[in-house]
Amino acid sequence: MTKSCKQVYWKFKSLGDTIKNDGVESSDESRKKSKRIEKIEIDAENHSEHHPCDHPGKPCDMNCPCKKGNVPCEKYCHCELDCPRRFPGCNCSGSGKTCSNRSCLCFSNYRECDPDLCKCTASEPLNTQFIARHGCKNVSIQRQQTKRTIVGISSVAGWGLFVREHVKKNEFLGEYIGEVISQAEADRRGKIYDKRGISFLFNLNKDFVVGATRKGNKFRFINHSNDLNTYCRVTLVNGEHRIGIYALGDLDPGQELFFDYRYDGEALKFVPLERERAPSPVKSSLSNGKFAMKSDY
Repeated sequence: MTKSCKQVYWKFKSLGDTIKNDGVESSDESRKKSKRIEKIEIDAENHSEHHPCDHPGKPCDMNCPCKKGNVPCEKYCHCELDCPRRFPGCNCSGSGKTCSNRSCLCFSNYRECDPDLCKCTASEPLNTQFIARHGCKNVSIQRQQTKRTIVGISSVAGWGLFVREHVKKNEFLGEYIGEVISQAEADRRGKIYDKRGISFLFNLNKDFVVGATRKGNKFRFINHSNDLNTYCRVTLVNGEHRIGIYALGDLDPGQELFFDYRYDGEALKFVPLERERAPSPVKSSLSNGKFAMKSDY
């Protein structure tokens, strides 16, 4: 290259081509838009299923379902691409615990980082060495970065779930999986499960519940305890709410996993009864009475 930037600029100027900023946001405009998104407070305990808005060519006013639901517009919405309500993704960078605290826009809004939107390393390919040093720590559910666990006889009731490797605080253990059913269906099944003494219902959002009684994975065997060592977090993952289970503190191999079911007073009375009925540590499957676990973490 033999021409300087200044020479190239004046050449285009002489040809009548002017340099415009159409479609290019200034840093101030970008910062203002980011602030507008951050002001949309997400109610994690009372969130609803997201339904993309569909009003091409019209602004997201009070008739927009996203605006009504007090949620940001997503990449699936049919509003304008420059809609100020669109969630922009995070701009996290660096090494270590990237996107693992509330300084990350995605983490603070109860959502995993989106490879299509975020400027972090969420879109990078899986590489153990890279992830350990620079990888985004907020993509565990969508990438299924689970820890090794095993089902065994619980020290509390029936079967339990045990960890098979060292786990650090706040690391992802696995996802609570089951049928996604409506709240009305959950209420209907709940009456039957209460009579049988078993239930694996977990509130997903205001519209749906995850039921793992018929279909589920081994994380349904985690028992209730006030001395808990794990916690649950309902997270928006690529447009869908999903339930992740994380370590409350450092865990050693062979340690049984517990979390608080957030029993109400009516359901809590069944816990000591289950223990009294069981003659030995090998308790019946009915002792895994999990009455509508709550998602208010």
